[in-house]
Amino acid sequence: MKPRANQVACGADRVSEMQLAYGKVICPNCRAEIPLGDVNVSTDIALCRRCGKTSSFAEAVGGQSAGPIDLTRPPKGTWLKRHGSGFELGTTTRSAIAFFLVPFMCVWSGGALGGIYGSQIVKGHFNLGMSLFGIPFLIGTLIFGSIAIMSACGKILIRVEGSQGTLFMGVGPIGWKQRFNWSAVTGIRRTQRMGRNSTYDQITIDAAKELSFASGVKRERFEFLLAALREMQKEYRF
Repeated sequence: MKPRANQVACGADRVSEMQLAYGKVICPNCRAEIPLGDVNVSTDIALCRRCGKTSSFAEAVGGQSAGPIDLTRPPKGTWLKRHGSGFELGTTTRSAIAFFLVPFMCVWSGGALGGIYGSQIVKGHFNLGMSLFGIPFLIGTLIFGSIAIMSACGKILIRVEGSQGTLFMGVGPIGWKQRFNWSAVTGIRRTQRMGRNSTYDQITIDAAKELSFASGVKRERFEFLLAALREMQKEYRF
């Protein structure tokens, strides 16, 4: 939907200032220039008439300020491998937070689960009430445990072979895998995931089904993944 004239007028000065500071407003999906009339600053929406998609105005303008990313020099822990009919793009999810999360999970699971379920095993007596009480702790251990493991030795991997693509997130061969049609990808965007107290950038692949990932990846690795995926979309069209 085209932004209302009065909304555009109210934010025109701010748009002009940001354009002067950062340059043109460029669609992050198809890289076409977006005119001022299709920008709504109050809702942070920019409409691209070329591809018909909306995007964050801050991304469309702010993305131009960063220098170009050299795909031949990936950040440490990130890689891009091309081959005849496709490519492999990946990054580690290792983070210093693992030094806190891993010991915390050992204490959490050892204390909470050991006390609730371990005591029943030692006594050889099943306590239904205690077992039900321990379910939230068990679920918490599974969730936070997976986060701790990913922060210690996890990876994100995108593989494309011809028109077939695969997104993998996990440790070694164990993890979550989603197949998608690379030839059906219409856009690769920076989007936001809402947290409890803040928002996190993530990469979204627009295919038959949206695939979002990389919300916890370090900034330099994140920017490399985003730039590389956009470039691969141009190079590998099937």
